[in-house]
Amino acid sequence: MADLNGEDLERLGSRIAMLVSEPGEADNAGRAVATLARRLGLTGGQLKDFVITGAMRGQPASRRSGGPALGELENELAELRHSLRLSETQARNAALERDALRAVNSDLRDALDRARTTGQVRQYIGLTALAAAVVAVVLVLVGPDLRSLPNGPQRPAERPEGSPFTSQGLVHRGGTSLLKAPETGAEVLAQLQAGARVQVRQVLWRTMVQWLEVEVTGQVGYVLSTDIDRS
Repeated sequence: MADLNGEDLERLGSRIAMLVSEPGEADNAGRAVATLARRLGLTGGQLKDFVITGAMRGQPASRRSGGPALGELENELAELRHSLRLSETQARNAALERDALRAVNSDLRDALDRARTTGQVRQYIGLTALAAAVVAVVLVLVGPDLRSLPNGPQRPAERPEGSPFTSQGLVHRGGTSLLKAPETGAEVLAQLQAGARVQVRQVLWRTMVQWLEVEVTGQVGYVLSTDIDRS
């Protein structure tokens, strides 16, 4: 471009500005621009560069350079790096929280299993204790019934006079039967008359019924306790 001073540029700019006036004035402005450009030694290409250069001065630096400035690119790159580091930090924190939750879940499962096992053991202990109590009650109530009965004829017990293991008894009015076993359907060994004296050897229980093992006239048998008056 030709070497123009400020005054020349001012006149040229004023005449170019008049190109957007009314049609008559715009025509005159066009001829004035052409005359002034020739006088200043400007070619058409130089006049075009003059207009474009003036227009680009009013645009941001990014528009004048045809793209983002290097500083802006560096800022955007720094922001992207910061966002990436932040995402990586959040991902690590999420992984740590996940591992912690897994550990808590595992501990809870172990505690639940231990609680279930303890509960089962306590239940078994309680059932065992209950069973033992029932067995004890049964032994107390029907223990005498579980004693083995002697087989065959029994000899009269040889006990000293006044032994605490025997007592005297009298058969009630109406008499009773001396049975071979403490059962209502057992074999009858003898019929005992009312007032007959018997010697009581022991007391037995069978199916919640009390029996007496007695000696009478050299025989050992069993009678209902309700049929004997003991002294």
